[in-house]
Amino acid sequence: MKPHIYIPGDSGALALGAEKVAKAIEQELAERGIEAKIVRNGSRGAYFLEPMVEVETDAGRVAYGPVKPSDMKSLFDSGFLSGGHHKHWLGDPEAIPYIAKQTRLTFARCGIIDPLSLEAYESHGGLAGLRKAVAMAPADVVAQVTESGLRGRGGAGFPTGIKWKTVLDTAAERKYIVCNADEGDSGTFADRMIMEGDPFVLIEGMTIAGIATGATMGYIYIRS
Repeated sequence: MKPHIYIPGDSGALALGAEKVAKAIEQELAERGIEAKIVRNGSRGAYFLEPMVEVETDAGRVAYGPVKPSDMKSLFDSGFLSGGHHKHWLGDPEAIPYIAKQTRLTFARCGIIDPLSLEAYESHGGLAGLRKAVAMAPADVVAQVTESGLRGRGGAGFPTGIKWKTVLDTAAERKYIVCNADEGDSGTFADRMIMEGDPFVLIEGMTIAGIATGATMGYIYIRS
């Protein structure tokens, strides 16, 4: 199997030079006659280590960062495609202290999968919730969400089940699911990380909400 090289392609990593690093890797691969698959994934959120490059090895993924285009020759010379040591070697990305102390739920797939691959999304647990929801009555979906204690990610932390039950119990010819991706909270950019790093989870969540409330159309509201 071709070596897999993971390079973030989200806007945060791009601003820090990830595109130049990707092109430098492509050039080095061509010059050395090495075949490898470059996967543009989302960022893990550790932007102080971006651009961070990860390679899939027999022992798992190994990270290097922050790297620059000028580091490519020394990286390849050190055998980074097989996890070789280098001055920018970080080892297992899950063991990086910033990441290791976190329990990731919303961002569980961000920085790990190709965000444009439905197959990758599904192989990491995606669509399981939707498959379960389509086999349930809308009221049962709302009840399960209510019992779970799930809350919104905004500052109010409003219970999701109350919102969904209100919409379900409201009679209307047409109902809508509106995703507020306005990024109105200054400097958070939390919605951007989801939409760039794991967009199918947003679509799946909106679809489940539609099933639960009887909505048949959805909108994503976004600005800059």
